[in-house]
Amino acid sequence: MVKVTQQAQVHHILNTVMGKKPCSLLVGDAEHPAGFISYNLLTSGPELKIRTQFLDSPTERRVLVRHNKKRIIAVCKFVLRNGPTEILYPQALEITDDVRKDIAETGSATGYFMTNLTSAKEIAFVIESNKKKVNGFVINFFDSELKNLVPYHKIFFASGESSDIRLKHLVKNPRIIYYSPEPPANFKPRQYFPQDVYLEEIQKSDLKVPSNLKAEFTIPILYKTKLPIGYIQVNMPRFIDEVIIQTIKKIGVALETQLRKIGLVFEEARPLPVFQINMKQVELEITDRLLLRHFQPGLIDLFRIQKGQESLGQFSAVVSASKNLGGGKTHVTLEFQDMDAMSELNLEEALK
Repeated sequence: MVKVTQQAQVHHILNTVMGKKPCSLLVGDAEHPAGFISYNLLTSGPELKIRTQFLDSPTERRVLVRHNKKRIIAVCKFVLRNGPTEILYPQALEITDDVRKDIAETGSATGYFMTNLTSAKEIAFVIESNKKKVNGFVINFFDSELKNLVPYHKIFFASGESSDIRLKHLVKNPRIIYYSPEPPANFKPRQYFPQDVYLEEIQKSDLKVPSNLKAEFTIPILYKTKLPIGYIQVNMPRFIDEVIIQTIKKIGVALETQLRKIGLVFEEARPLPVFQINMKQVELEITDRLLLRHFQPGLIDLFRIQKGQESLGQFSAVVSASKNLGGGKTHVTLEFQDMDAMSELNLEEALK
């Protein structure tokens, strides 16, 4: 291994490679994809900006770049964080030959990997363990705002032990709004809340509702616009107009945005080898039993896909099948949901 400590040489090498190759963070021996923003030479020394899902603030970060069959590790001093953006000061470089094994040696691996895996169930457990922080945050910022708008409301968050019926419906279609009893003839909601489910929920709910109830609707609270992790439920003694609907939606979106700023870590960055992949589905073979919590049939997962070291983007998929192969191995099939245009293009190009 060659170690470079002179600032002029550190700058020259990083100025050559940063931005031209994807970078990742090293935590122990594990690599975690990171987003490169910029590299500059300031009067205080070289400055490196990256985006990362990590929310810790270490004294040192190790940023890996591969270039011409070399592994270049920038040993950086952590300076500060602004949301997902980190500012780092590179202090030294460690350069070694890249001795990665041929992917073909792993047998069933395709060269594709799933990383940053997130599921609604995982988020539920995180919220449960941080309930005091989450509840306090919601009440302080949103409960009073909602109360001024509609007197009868409830903000619900998924928890590790909860099997709330509304959340189950929202998982199937995250952007459905439910209404009951039937609204006026000129009002056309996307879907009615099932009447029998509605009556059952009213009977066991501790939410105070007006005796002259006219309408109810539920706005999902989503993580990364895909995973329902809770909802805002509103009961009204009159029919709901479009202004109220749009206002509650805006509060829901604001809540989604703020929840991502309070330091809850939802993602696992460890890479999982992909068994098969095409534009419609992805298949994996899982040996770690702890990971099965993400792969229960009907569950929605969020994840990133990378081919080798190239990140193709963020995807969401529904677990369609999970089969125990014996010997501690489980075969899982996931069906892709709608992709954003760039991720779809990247995946299509990679599959060619």
